[in-house]
Amino acid sequence: MPTREIYWNISGTFVMYLLLLPTVAVFAYGLWRRVRLWRIGKPDGRLDQIPKRIGLLIRHAVLQARLAQNPLAGFFHILFSWGFVLLFIGTLVVMIEADLRIPIMRGNFYLFFQSFTLDVVGALAMVGVATAWVRRSLFKPRALTAYQKAPSIMDDWVFLAHYLVIMWTGFFVEGIRIVVDQDPWGAWSPFGYLHGQVLASFMSVEAMLTLHKVLWWFHLAVAFSFVAYLPFSKMIHIFTGPTSIFFQDLKGKGELPLTNLESETPVLGAASLWDFTWKDIADLDACTECGRCQENCPAYLTGKPLNPKALVLDLQRHLHEKGPLLALAAMGGNRPAEQAIESELVGPVIEADALWACTSCRACMEVCPVYIEHVPKIMEMRRHQVMLQGEFPNELNQVFKNLERQGNPWGLGAHTRTKWTEGLNVPLLADNPDAEYLFWPGCSGAFDQRGQKIVRSIVQLLEAAGVSYAILGKEEKCTGDSARRAGNEMLFQQLAMENIETLKGYGVKKIITHCPHCLNTFVNDYRQMGFEVEVVHHTQLLDRLVKDGRLKPVAPVAATVAYHDSCYLGRYGGEYEAPRELLQAIPGVQIKEMERNRETSMCCGAGGAQMWMEEHHGTRINIDRTRQALATGAETVATNCPFCMTMMSDGVAAEDQAGSVQVLDVAEMLLKSVTPAETAPEVAATTE
Repeated sequence: MPTREIYWNISGTFVMYLLLLPTVAVFAYGLWRRVRLWRIGKPDGRLDQIPKRIGLLIRHAVLQARLAQNPLAGFFHILFSWGFVLLFIGTLVVMIEADLRIPIMRGNFYLFFQSFTLDVVGALAMVGVATAWVRRSLFKPRALTAYQKAPSIMDDWVFLAHYLVIMWTGFFVEGIRIVVDQDPWGAWSPFGYLHGQVLASFMSVEAMLTLHKVLWWFHLAVAFSFVAYLPFSKMIHIFTGPTSIFFQDLKGKGELPLTNLESETPVLGAASLWDFTWKDIADLDACTECGRCQENCPAYLTGKPLNPKALVLDLQRHLHEKGPLLALAAMGGNRPAEQAIESELVGPVIEADALWACTSCRACMEVCPVYIEHVPKIMEMRRHQVMLQGEFPNELNQVFKNLERQGNPWGLGAHTRTKWTEGLNVPLLADNPDAEYLFWPGCSGAFDQRGQKIVRSIVQLLEAAGVSYAILGKEEKCTGDSARRAGNEMLFQQLAMENIETLKGYGVKKIITHCPHCLNTFVNDYRQMGFEVEVVHHTQLLDRLVKDGRLKPVAPVAATVAYHDSCYLGRYGGEYEAPRELLQAIPGVQIKEMERNRETSMCCGAGGAQMWMEEHHGTRINIDRTRQALATGAETVATNCPFCMTMMSDGVAAEDQAGSVQVLDVAEMLLKSVTPAETAPEVAATTE
């Protein structure tokens, strides 16, 4: 019966258990210290949809799907992480056999798993460790080196050294046993056997027996120190990473926390760690410092003060400096004023300029392997700055006034909202209450000259397809997206409630939006406030109409097109195909994908209320994105968002390409094919 003697050549194994007790105690204490700090945060129910959470845990913690998107880093991480798990299981098997006296290390299980599989896994884990070591010491990726204030800057080396020593000593211990004991099943452990043969080539049996004892106890000591060290290092992400993945936000991607303004003591944003949720705080301990967030952040890549990795690590360091005091207060249910001051976030911990550089594009969250939620934290700190401190970029002051007084960021009168319809027969909902869809042109479609051309194209296509629609006209107000992303929650809720009251009054069930930001606001933000409605983006509806044969692109539009994925239709709305399918349906159109597309698309720079702010640091984000589009050699840049239209048009002009490259909405391109240019109604610009 294939098996082996446990604790071969080792005596006094009771000492191992004496060492195990303090090891477990230190580990448990370190873990408790972390959990105690998380409890500073506000409650946040994250125990819904358990089956889905388990599935995500398997996909992203076990199979490491996001890590695998980076082939090299994913490769070596999967090797040594799976090695860690399987070798730990192998250790449990030994414990079951030796301590519980359950004979499971027998027969084929012993040969195939305990011998062969664990041997190969151990060797592959060493390959993973070696790859990681070379990558960090020779190539030094910017993602791993750009931020030098990390408190755990030596953790990688300590971890890799521990792991390598554990693996290597394990192979030597195994190899000596196989060779000296002349194990007939030794060939099933090829790498251990090889190590034993190497030692046997120049060592006597007596020397090997002595070395075996020394290495066995050394192996044990290193393994126990490794376990005790884990909760005091960034390697705690072995546990906090899966925790963060399991408790990730399963609500809409664009949904921000709703502030209860009617509460007697409303929490207006995050002034300190106390104002975050427990998940926000647990995120800080989940960070692996991999740098994927910073390498996908448009603000960081264009020289802005914001680095999402640095933001998380600065908060993490602050958590471990000030958190214990707050934890003591939390245990007593108190929040002493002096502790709140000591734990102030914006200024002492996070630069205000970093907060206002965020475009809310979610690129950081889309690539984070442990699902850290960067954007909600930034938005909560913005809320505090705006609603309590009254500190925000000067440009927003006029925008807030315009939204409050006129219901749009341009500050134009509501009576001009329908001027874009001149020359078109666009029905009002007040006159057509039975219309199937409410078309929501948004503020850009109503007041921006370029946006007016786009919404005119959209309604012409709706007319051609025989869609039953109407608009609110002067009853429409800004959805409040910019106000909310700028931190002015009070103004957002004011606008939202006015719109919701109007929509409920008409019994609106379906909405077509021109702007992806309006789409997200209706789908996520308004749902928080008790109003749910079916919402579709214009590219989604137009794609459906083409597929149903209600719109037929027939006129060729000879053009090579670089399609730009907007953040709020793509990463927020999950829609990448409808606009592309529309473009592909137009005869003569050839799509040239930019290097960064779909989930990894780069923001145009207008989201998160940046549309209304100036960029005072580094390169303009829209310039970088425009250069990526121009690099494709395309004659046309296609967009689906009015903000993106403005930013990409400005970028093309700034690059002196306005004469050779045009920027068009997908709907405008479709209209050229459905309605030949010579018969299309004239597109008039009606307002400044």
